[in-house]
Amino acid sequence: MPIICTDEEFIAAWQRLGSASKVAKHFGMSARPVFERRRTLESRYGIVLKSKVASTAPDSPTVKSGEKHNKLAETRARIYERDIQIECANGVVMIASDCHYWPGMVSEAHKAFCKLAKQLSPKIVILNGDILDGARISRHDRSMWQKLPTVKDEVHAVQDRCAEIERASGKAALVRTIGNHDARFENYLCRMAPDFEEMMGTTLLDYLPRWRAGWAVHLNPGTDSWVTVRHRPVGGGVHSAYNSTLKSGVHYVHGHLHKLEVKPWSDYRGRRYGIDCGTLAEPQGPQFDYTEAAPLNWASGFAVLTFKDGYLLPPDLCIVERGQAWFRGQAV
Repeated sequence: MPIICTDEEFIAAWQRLGSASKVAKHFGMSARPVFERRRTLESRYGIVLKSKVASTAPDSPTVKSGEKHNKLAETRARIYERDIQIECANGVVMIASDCHYWPGMVSEAHKAFCKLAKQLSPKIVILNGDILDGARISRHDRSMWQKLPTVKDEVHAVQDRCAEIERASGKAALVRTIGNHDARFENYLCRMAPDFEEMMGTTLLDYLPRWRAGWAVHLNPGTDSWVTVRHRPVGGGVHSAYNSTLKSGVHYVHGHLHKLEVKPWSDYRGRRYGIDCGTLAEPQGPQFDYTEAAPLNWASGFAVLTFKDGYLLPPDLCIVERGQAWFRGQAV
């Protein structure tokens, strides 16, 4: 029977044994969950659990993997980028927004996102803001003794869900934009503990080292298939998706409003799309108790973009209806 161990016990065992097979034998479990927990703990605590591979041949896959992982830790970003530019002439880009990950909850939309990532083998995965909710560090007061998770538990939930997406997405480039809820993490520390600036753990970048992060992502900039992905729309209201592509002059993907829709617009330059990514969370979840059970024009789901020879094909949406995720007419 597997031995239940704390994070500290697992880390100590790995540092002593330096091998997934040895750690698995020590705790009486298979190697796969050992690898998954190692990866989670590295992200959670900003550490690298090195393998002891001294006796392995220099050109072996194990050595290359270890060198790549160490290099990742050394080049970990400490600042957010303003504009992230990426080329994608052919392939799939999956974009989800407003995850508002909550401890102990995994939404149907998140499960569908991971399933489709395995099937579609995306070139790029983008989480378009508000992966964190930050309920306790909001500028809004707690309402009516609502039970709110700690920041620690929320961040761990974000790490766990993002790790699931990482595993499902294979070799996809991982990118995230900054949402107003994500900014609560750094903004709270800026206000309450300014002297801790630049220390490890004072930015969400430290907890998600595999994700490139910035304010906006530009896919194929300067082309007819220029797509800008940004958390906030250019124009708000019921016509936010339409106004955003109209005013930006490019295909525009936003989150923040949770509506989940595609609005096309055509002019002399051709046809382009404004897209609201909806929310990867459950609209009736505890994150949104502030809505006071009001009717919401929200939808749980995400967007999938497909590029063919540098051309953006009509976007697809995956939507959750009555507890079931649907994509291109099929249950996910």
